[in-house]
Formats: sequence, structure tokens, C-alpha cells
Amino acid sequence: MRMKGWGPTAAFAMIASAYFAAYTHAQAQADAKAAAVIADLRKAMGGEQKIAALKSLSLRADYRREMGAMGGGGGGTQMIMIGPGGGGGGPVQMSGKIEIDLELPERYLRADIGTGGFALTRTEGFEGTRPFIDFVSNMPGARFSADNPAADPARARAALRRSNAELARLLLGLVGTTQASFPVTFAYGGIAESPDGKAHIVDVSGPEDFKARMYIDTESNLPLMLTYMDAEPRIVTRSMTRDGGPAGGPAGGGHGAPQVFTAGGGGNVAVGRGGQGPELTPEQRAELEKARKEAEAAPPRMIEYRLFFSDYRKVDGLSMPHRIARGTGTTTTEEWDVTSYKVNPTFKADRFKVGS
Repeated sequence: MRMKGWGPTAAFAMIASAYFAAYTHAQAQADAKAAAVIADLRKAMGGEQKIAALKSLSLRADYRREMGAMGGGGGGTQMIMIGPGGGGGGPVQMSGKIEIDLELPERYLRADIGTGGFALTRTEGFEGTRPFIDFVSNMPGARFSADNPAADPARARAALRRSNAELARLLLGLVGTTQASFPVTFAYGGIAESPDGKAHIVDVSGPEDFKARMYIDTESNLPLMLTYMDAEPRIVTRSMTRDGGPAGGPAGGGHGAPQVFTAGGGGNVAVGRGGQGPELTPEQRAELEKARKEAEAAPPRMIEYRLFFSDYRKVDGLSMPHRIARGTGTTTTEEWDVTSYKVNPTFKADRFKVGS
């Protein structure tokens, strides 16, 4: 994916990574220097009073993403089952819209509304300690079924952990802090330099072994980038004939072919085109579950993810980034163009009741 206007930041990221090789791992407690840098950051973002007054927030954005990057940016197994006859090689780009609503401290919802070839709406998040996930087809005639993560305690814990970490990383870039139910500490890591400027490095530690590293511009005191380690997504592809049996050729986009996704931490979802192909049989679901378990048998490869924040503009007195991107190494896999923020909106009573 080609980024517009992100060249200097990407170069900064490469230099910063080399610069950081000499620094020790994030400390477990905040220190005075980190506290001062975070205080300056929060002042630049609108000030403690404005941030403390933030009780709810809505974000809307248009996104572009490479297939396989996964919306959460790490971990899990994604399974795709498509019929024979088509496809083509190379990375597949997806586009759509992001809706994020949150009520602090313990309600979070993210809806990923696809508008491309894999046109589905994936809604996930949590309400207190209850994680949820749901899928709705945006493709005429398609059928979806999703496993509720709450039905499996281990899956529920993984889903809740994933959503909490995702929200914490986002809030660090939006308001310089995390949700109260997910407290973190800060440790100063020094100064990173690039031809485009300097940045403070602040290491962040939190619950469930949460760790991230913030790069904060020394002039604007606003976040430039946040890095974190997570598992590389694993993609398992299966092809099927129109009658639901295995196909020998490469995966493509035949009519009536079920498409199956399994996303780590969020449960399984099966997709089939109604009226053109059968629903998955218990045997087919068992085969897919076997393939998923085989894919996840080996320990996942841990890689560094990078979140970039830029184009800060005032929204009700808060400086909020209107461009957000995610990538690994020098590759950008996802870009958001934020179209709107709403500060302290009121939500409908059932907004966070997904899956209940």
C-alpha cells in the first residue's frame, strides 16, 4: 500500500528502530521525566481539564487495508474459503468504513464495514467484562453465522484482552492516556533523532503484559508513532466447488462458494451465498476447525507493528489526529482518513448490547 505524505515518518521509524537498540526494555514504573513528557503531551492535546471531561467519543473514518492485515493489527488466524475460477495473484486491497464508539471507562464498540469484495460488517468490542463479536453480510444473498466468544471462557478472555489492548493503543494516540479500567505506567527511553526532527521515547506498560512504545514530537509534543509487538496474522486458504466439496485448483471467486473466516480472539464466522451454494455441513466445519488448529499449532511469529498519527486538528478544544496508519517494517498495511469525531455524544441504550 502506498502512503501519501508518510515518507518522513516512515524514515523516522527506520532510524528510530536502530537508535533504540541500545536502550533497555520498558521499565515497570513511571519516572519523573516520562511524567513530564506525558504532561506536555496532554497539554498539547487540549489540557487536563478537557481530557478529564471526555466521557464518550465517536470516530468515523474511511479505510484502505491489505487483505490479511486484519482490522486489529495482529494475532489470530484468518481462514478464507472461496470457490474455483478466478482470483488472480498479489495482495488484495479492501476498503470500507470504520465506526468507533466508546463510553469510558468500560464500553467500546468498533464496527468495520467492508465495501469491497469481502463486504461484511464486523462489530466487536466489550461492555464491562463481556466481550462481543458479530458479523453481518453486506453481500446480497450471503449467509453468516458467528460463534459467540462468551460461550468459551478462554476465547472470551482472549477477545476481551485483544479489544482492551486495541482501545488502549488508540487512546494513547488520541488523548495520551488509556481507559481507567486499563491503567498503564510510563518510563522514559531517551530521544530519537531523524533528519526530520526529534522525538521523545516513552515506554508504556499495562495489564496482561501490555507493552507499547510512544514517539512524541519534541516540538509539537504530539504523538507521531506508537510501536508494539504482536503475533503475525496467519492466513489459511481453502477452495471449494459449487457443491461445497474441496476444489483442486487455486482459490478464486466462483459463484456459490462459501467463504470462511476464523479470527483469533473473536470467534469463528462462516459465510455462504444463499440460493447459490450450500451452507457448511458439520463435517466441513470440522475440517476447517482442524485446519485452524493445525495452523495455530506452531508458535506464532512475533513482529513489530507501527501506528502512525498525523494531521492533528482541533475538535471541541482537543487536538485529534485525522490520519491514522498501521504498518510493519517499512510496509503500510492500513490507512484511515478520519471524517469526523464527536466528543461526549449520547448513545442509544442498546448500542453496546451486541451479542447479548
